[in-house]
This record gives sequence, C-alpha cells and structure tokens, in this order.
Amino acid sequence: ALPLLCVVCAAQEPIPNIAPPPIKMGLWQSTINVKSGMGPAGAAVTNQSCYTPDSWKQSMQSMQSRQPNMNCSTSNLHQDAHELSFDGTCAADQGYTVSYHVEMFLDSDTAMHGSTTGKMSGPAFPQGMTMGSTITSKFVSSDCGSIKPGESKPVHP
Repeated sequence: ALPLLCVVCAAQEPIPNIAPPPIKMGLWQSTINVKSGMGPAGAAVTNQSCYTPDSWKQSMQSMQSRQPNMNCSTSNLHQDAHELSFDGTCAADQGYTVSYHVEMFLDSDTAMHGSTTGKMSGPAFPQGMTMGSTITSKFVSSDCGSIKPGESKPVHP
C-alpha cells in the first residue's frame, strides 16, 4: 500500500478511480514517523512496497475494506503531477470518530514526501487525541524482487 495509507484510517466510501501519479513503478522504500498528541514521537517505521499502475489504483480503493465497522467518506481529493491530497472522516460503531488530512508531494519520479494529520474522539478520548506523521519515500528499483505488486514489507535495520 502507499505509504500514506499506512497511517490513515480505512475509508468505506471509495476514492474516485484516478490515474497513478507520474512516478516510476517498481520497488519503493518509505519511512513513516508517527506522533500522537499523547506523548513523544514514535519510532520511525520503514517499509518497502511494490507499485504497478494497477496495484496503486487498488491500494487507493482498498482503503474501503480494511476496517469493516467504520462508516467513512473522503473529500477534497486533489491530484496533479506534483501533489496528491485528500480529507477523510470515519465514524466507528463503538462511538469513535476520526477526521484526517493526507498530503503527498511528488518531488520527482523517484522521490516523494508528505504528511498526515488526524484527530480522534470518542469515549476514551473525550478531549480528542491528535495524531500526525511525516512520510518520505524513494524509488529503489524497477525490479520488486520477492515483494509482489500491492505488497508491503517492513525493513529491519
């Protein structure tokens, strides 16, 4: 899945079918640094993912199937040759709500960076809890090796 999707709650309303961004397809490595409003930044997580035009489109659409007890919608979808961004809101059966914004900048066909911001509220978080992440991604190779299209695997230091 795209690095930005690793951090965002899953949507049940599909994002419109949009073309893959103008990046090289193949093996990408992404580092995600997560911070919540409840403490210091978490450890960085690094993954490698294999992108093809079809797997990229599927990863955008698959957000709808990751959490079955969520009622989600996306809005403000924007994509051009330099940026991909969208907003989302999810309401869970357990009384939780999450709103988020994702923004990725396509620095070149071999590099991108971005961020996510979100807020969760519900019974366990009456004042709400903010979350955020920064993401950096770089193209590694047109050969994905053992990683299948659409698949993501952690990179261990």
